[in-house]
Amino acid sequence: MIVTPLQKLSFFKEKLSLNERELEKLAPFREIFTSKKYDFSDYFYNFFSSVPETKIFLEHYETPGFLRKAWAYWFESLFTKNLNEEFMHYLWKIGIRHVEVNLDQRFSNLGFHVARQFCHQIILSEIPHDKVGIVSSVVDKLIDFCLLVETDAYIESSTYCDIEIVKGFADRVRNKITIIGGYIKRLQRHTDINAPSYAIYDSLISESITCEQMVFDTKNYIEMSQNEPVVQETPLEKLINAALERLHVKDKYKDIRIDIQLDSKVSSVMGDRWDIENIFYHLIQNSIEAVDKKNPYIKISSSFYDHLPGRLQIEIFNTGTPPKEKDIDKLFIPFFSTKPFGTGFGLPIARLAIRRNYGRIFMQPVPGQGTKVIINLPCPV
Repeated sequence: MIVTPLQKLSFFKEKLSLNERELEKLAPFREIFTSKKYDFSDYFYNFFSSVPETKIFLEHYETPGFLRKAWAYWFESLFTKNLNEEFMHYLWKIGIRHVEVNLDQRFSNLGFHVARQFCHQIILSEIPHDKVGIVSSVVDKLIDFCLLVETDAYIESSTYCDIEIVKGFADRVRNKITIIGGYIKRLQRHTDINAPSYAIYDSLISESITCEQMVFDTKNYIEMSQNEPVVQETPLEKLINAALERLHVKDKYKDIRIDIQLDSKVSSVMGDRWDIENIFYHLIQNSIEAVDKKNPYIKISSSFYDHLPGRLQIEIFNTGTPPKEKDIDKLFIPFFSTKPFGTGFGLPIARLAIRRNYGRIFMQPVPGQGTKVIINLPCPV
């Protein structure tokens, strides 16, 4: 269930300067507008009856005349409710309803343009000339507010539905993969280690583990995109060590030399703690998987970002073979991987976390040496 985000909607009101004083400017003219609520609903209906895509919708709506009444109510409320909480709940439900009936958002946006057009016709014909500018300004802000709320509700609702489907699918797939992997292990236990089938079972088990990890990373990516980051100051070294500890549990870097050189002048980062830890986890893991096996070396360093105040730069270098230029952009696309058992989600998750925390990421080949990943993030000033 999606709850009406009243705090966010109040923020919209504030930024549009729709305070009581501003709304009071409409007080002397409210009756002029509200008396035309049914004229508006007829105008609105006639306009969308002329559009083939919406005409079909209007002709097959379950309750004839209901939409006209609904539009008349919205128009009247626009000038009488003073954007109170009840009206904001109402506007939010409109956006959700548009998702439920599968109305194309472009037509919804067009609807607000039509409403604006109708209001301006009233203003030009019935509002005193010296008040036209004031009334037009407030009415435009009201329409803009409705458009913002409806669009936000539409995006939230449609995204929520899509995400719930993907998460449910991911859970089902992971359960099936776990069961299949369990049966393969049972078969392998009853197979001679020198038999050709034993190596096949090994390969199947590895693929099963990769699929499980892919499902886990998919859910992680989705959940990260849903939640708002909680920005706080956190020591950089603490986040890197937490990521290394998670990798150490998996025995990911026991034979690799990891050199950490952090500038003491930029010891903290500003951002969501879990996001930043995930950035280091996935970028270091990617470096571990790419490192040169004959010279397994990774260097993590930090410094001030010279080009912008209040930001730090972190470099993660590994001695592995640099990616091809044509593959660098693809590496940040979900499911793309150059590794046999890669999930293709490590770098996309890292980039999503970086973007959520107002940072940037670059991958830079170092000819004859390896690969360097450079990220910059906000830091305490």
